[in-house]
Amino acid sequence: MVKGKLEEVGKWPWQVSILFMGAYICSGTLIHLQWVLTAAHCLQRSKDPRMYSVNAGIENLSENVTQLQLSRIVIHEDFSNLISQDIALLKLKDDISWSPLIQPVCLPNQKLKPSIGTMCWVIGWGHVNTRDTTKAPQSLQEMAVKIVNNEVCNKKYQFLFLKDQKKFIGQDVLCATAYWGLDSCQDNSGSPLVCQMNKTWIQMGVVSWSFGCTKSRFLGIYTSTSYFTPWIKRQVKEMKFTSRATSAFLSPVFLTGYILLVSLGSLWLL
Repeated sequence: MVKGKLEEVGKWPWQVSILFMGAYICSGTLIHLQWVLTAAHCLQRSKDPRMYSVNAGIENLSENVTQLQLSRIVIHEDFSNLISQDIALLKLKDDISWSPLIQPVCLPNQKLKPSIGTMCWVIGWGHVNTRDTTKAPQSLQEMAVKIVNNEVCNKKYQFLFLKDQKKFIGQDVLCATAYWGLDSCQDNSGSPLVCQMNKTWIQMGVVSWSFGCTKSRFLGIYTSTSYFTPWIKRQVKEMKFTSRATSAFLSPVFLTGYILLVSLGSLWLL
């Protein structure tokens, strides 16, 4: 059972921070010794990999570590409207060395998807409350969320789009709401949505966007990693994907531990 104790060193060893010209902008995850998974909209400032770097093996943004340089940025070819196909890969110049603090996260195969009501976690360096959003927290945060039916998302967000557009949320995204009515904020784009299965963490989504700081009226939108398994395979030839599923994963899981709030990402602040 996840207890939400961030003082556990190396609890989320796949988590990385993404920097643009040395300043933190987004989160990401190590999926391979040379590849990082993140959201496409995080890379709108520039397509030049030399402008970005990655920090791995940290839980505090102020930690003094060697910044990993990039050799390539791969943004999904259909990403254009800042809403769908929001997925990207960053290729490191050099292979990373695995350690207790630096490990890859598992990715699902195309058939493995969380059922409605499944409890998962979002991890990142986003805001922890709506009162002070002037400065993002330096320490890694986490929040429990519950998977919600995409039809609910369409109803909640329909006002943002054309009246004759019946749906805008498809199978390429997941929707989730914060557990126990906690609210969400911004600055956590690119962070992983992870679900535990057989004591293994599986990244089921990437934080994409939400409608600012909310109190459960609007839902968080996540890029579905299982939907994009074929695309990831084309970019990273030697990638492996887990296909294990248990009844615990395919049915709602209820939280009993202490929850620390982490914010959802927001397109609008980029």
